[in-house]
Amino acid sequence: MVLGIQKLEDYKKALSQKDAILEPNIYNDALAEYIAEGGAPMDAVTLLAESYIGSPSMCNIIASSADSIGVDSQTVMREAIKQKLKERFDPKRCDDLLMQSENQVDPEWLSTIIKADYWRKTIYELLEQYPRCAFLNLAVMRISEAGYSEEISNLRTASTYIEVYNSILDHSFSSIVPVDDLEFEDRLPDIVRVCCEREETYLYAQLLLQNLYENEDKMPFIRLSQELERSAIQRGQHGFVDILKLYLSSAPTQVSNALKAIRSNQQATPGDIMVLYKLYSSDQPPAIQHIRDFELINIMLKTVFVPNSGTSLKPELKEKLLYLIAYATTNKDTNEIQKQEIDQVYNILKELQVALNEKAKGENMTGAMKTILKAISLPIGSMAVLLWIEYTSIHTPYFETYFRSSEVPVLHLLLDEIASRHPLQRPFVFEVIKTCLRHPYQNFAPEILMTLQKAWIDRLLYLVQVHYTLPVLKFIKSAERELDDSLTVHFVQKVLRMAKPPYSLAFVEHLADILLPITEMLGLIKNVPKAVVDFFDEARQEEQIVISETLDKKIASICSLKSKTK
Repeated sequence: MVLGIQKLEDYKKALSQKDAILEPNIYNDALAEYIAEGGAPMDAVTLLAESYIGSPSMCNIIASSADSIGVDSQTVMREAIKQKLKERFDPKRCDDLLMQSENQVDPEWLSTIIKADYWRKTIYELLEQYPRCAFLNLAVMRISEAGYSEEISNLRTASTYIEVYNSILDHSFSSIVPVDDLEFEDRLPDIVRVCCEREETYLYAQLLLQNLYENEDKMPFIRLSQELERSAIQRGQHGFVDILKLYLSSAPTQVSNALKAIRSNQQATPGDIMVLYKLYSSDQPPAIQHIRDFELINIMLKTVFVPNSGTSLKPELKEKLLYLIAYATTNKDTNEIQKQEIDQVYNILKELQVALNEKAKGENMTGAMKTILKAISLPIGSMAVLLWIEYTSIHTPYFETYFRSSEVPVLHLLLDEIASRHPLQRPFVFEVIKTCLRHPYQNFAPEILMTLQKAWIDRLLYLVQVHYTLPVLKFIKSAERELDDSLTVHFVQKVLRMAKPPYSLAFVEHLADILLPITEMLGLIKNVPKAVVDFFDEARQEEQIVISETLDKKIASICSLKSKTK
C-alpha cells in the first residue's frame, strides 16, 4: 500500500514539472501509469494544465520578433541553449543515467546532435571541462566512429577512451615532427596539457614516445619527452617522473642513482661526479644516451661556469665534470669512442673555465676574449658563455662599473655573436635578455638605467634581425606595462625600419597589439606616425593575408594618429 502511494507521488511529480505535457513519452511513462496505479484522470489533466508554461511557444514568438528586426534568431537561440547547457551540465548525473540504461544503449538524440557541427564543438568544449565524464567520452567516440576523426585529433584534452586518446596523440605527434623550432614552441603547450593531464596519460605518452624514438629515430620525440618530464615535475610529480625515467632508460644502477641525485638536487656533487666519470672514462662506458640530456648538461654547466651555483668543487673535480660534458655532447651514438674529438672539446671548455674565472677582467674582458671567441664556435661552449653572461650581468657590478651609453657593451656583442652563429640557441639568448631586461639594477641614475634598458631592447632587435621575430613581439606585448613607453616606441621604430613586405598576418597582428596602447605617444614623435601608417597601408594591400574586422578596427584606431599630428 505504501509502495503504491509512493509511486503515485512520483508520477504526480512527473506530471507537475514545467511543460510536462511537452516531455517525450509523458503519456505512456507518467499519465498512463498514474491512472493504472489508481490516480484520478481529472487530477492528471489538472496537473498537466497547471504545469504548462509554454516555453517553446514563447521562444518561437521571441525568435519571430528577432527576425523581424534583422537579428539571426537561430544563432541567438542556439547560443542561449548552449550557455544554459554548459551552466547546468552535471557529469555525474549523465554518467549515472548512462550506466542505468539497459546495455548502455546510446540515447536516441545523440546521433542527431553528432550530425551538427555546432553541437559537436559544444561536446568538445564540455569534454575539456570534464575530461573524466564517461558520457562525454562515449559521445566523442561516437563522433569519431561517425567519420569526424580529424576533429577528434585536434582535441586539447585527454580522453579516457583509448581509441579517442590514440587519435589525439597520433595527430599531435605526427604533426610536430616536421615543424621548425618556432612552430614547435607554439604547439607544445597543447600537447603537454593533453599528455600530462593525469598520471596514466603521462605514462602512456612517454611509453609511446620511447617506442617512436627507438623505431623512427626522430629527435623531436626526445625533446617532446623531455618537455613532458619538465611539465610533470612542475605539477608535483617528480617522484613518478624519476621512477618512469629509470624504468625506460635501462641504465646501470650506479648511473641511474647518480643521475637521479643530480636532477633532484639540481647540482652535481663530488660523489656523483666521481661515479659517472669512472664509468664513462672506462674502456666499456655505458650508453651515451643516459647523460645526453639537456637538463642534466645544463646543471653540469652551471656547476662549473656559474659562481656560487651551490657546489664548491676542487679543480680536479671540475675537470672530470668538463670531461663528462665533452663526452655527452661530442661522442656519437656508436660503438667507437671518438677520443680525439672529446679531448678537443674538453680542452676548449677547460681553457674557457680558467679564462672566465681568472682572466675575464675589465670592461672588454681583454685577457679572456680570445678564449671566449674560440669557445663559442662550439654549441656547448656558447651555452657555457651564455650562463656566465647572465650571471655577470645580474650578480656582479659589471654594468654599474663599465656601462657607457655611447658604446655597445662587450657582453651584448657576445650575445649577438652567439645568436648569429647558433640559430638553435636563439631561444636561450632570448631568455638571458629577458631576465636581464627585467632585472632591477641598483645604483643607476634613472636616465642611465633607461639607456641600459634600451641597450637590452637593442639585443631583442638583433634577434628580430636574424628572424627570431614572433617570440620577441609576443614578449614586448606581454611586458609593455613593465616597460617605459619610450622603450616600446624605440623598439617599434627599429622594427618598422627593418620590416619589408610581404608580411605575415601574425606579424601584423602582433605589431597592432603593441602599437594600440601607445598610439598617443607615437603621435608625439617625428616621422613615427607616417612610418606606422605606411606599414599598415602596405599590410592591407597584401593579397596573401586576410585582415579581420577586429584587426581592421585596431589598425584604424592606430592610424588615426595621422590626423592628430597634422
